[in-house]
Amino acid sequence: MRTVTPTSHFDQLQVADEEVILNGPPSNLKGQIVLNNDTDERLRVKALPIQPPTKGLTSSAGDQPFLNIPLRIGSKEKRATTVFHQVNPHTPPGIYESILHAGGKKRKLKLVVQPSVKIDIQPRQLTFQGTAPQTKHTALITLSNTGNMPFQVPEVKHVTTLDMDYLCRASSLAIKSKAATDGYAAFMDEVTRHVHSSLTEALKATIKESGMVLQPGEVKVIQLSLVLPKNTDGSRDYAGGIRIWNQVISYSIKSFIEK
Repeated sequence: MRTVTPTSHFDQLQVADEEVILNGPPSNLKGQIVLNNDTDERLRVKALPIQPPTKGLTSSAGDQPFLNIPLRIGSKEKRATTVFHQVNPHTPPGIYESILHAGGKKRKLKLVVQPSVKIDIQPRQLTFQGTAPQTKHTALITLSNTGNMPFQVPEVKHVTTLDMDYLCRASSLAIKSKAATDGYAAFMDEVTRHVHSSLTEALKATIKESGMVLQPGEVKVIQLSLVLPKNTDGSRDYAGGIRIWNQVISYSIKSFIEK
């Protein structure tokens, strides 16, 4: 069995299509390809060479771009398969054309790169100390634009913050109340009443750099501030989540009472 790689035996394999089209975001271009094995032996296919690459595209696998096609194809067999490919994650949206070499022939390779609004945030978990009303906490987080579109740092809306023991406390108090013996509906009403009493107003979260635009590949340190609402209890612990685009930072705030 011969192995087809970008540097060996790729002339033994035929690509039936005159043009192969891959479509998707830079990290997941996807399409169909039809291969013919006209030889008298089984072939193990790893990849086919792409030469020359379109300017601005860089294979994530190295300097020599290639198309991964991991499969085995029998003698005289014709097979269609799905192909996945990656390019530089910051490649701008658009259509890029290249050449695929196989079977001594050149086939057109069209890469349709879709917009990708993608970010990475570190850290994803924050902890603070002090839950008295109106306490302000500040953290520096790293925001990376890992997509291929400019990213504008958003405004963070009001964030719900929850007493970490609210459900346990509400259930316990309801079980000990008279409502526990008055039927399911009365018991659940009592649980709801205690849950409601544990809820606070919205926590105010702000990003100092809100409105700033990060270009693809750009990394910035941004300042996130949290101000606890007026009706928190300084003896209780609170937690919640802050959404920035499609990423969520979870936070926990431990009570601290000076004596």
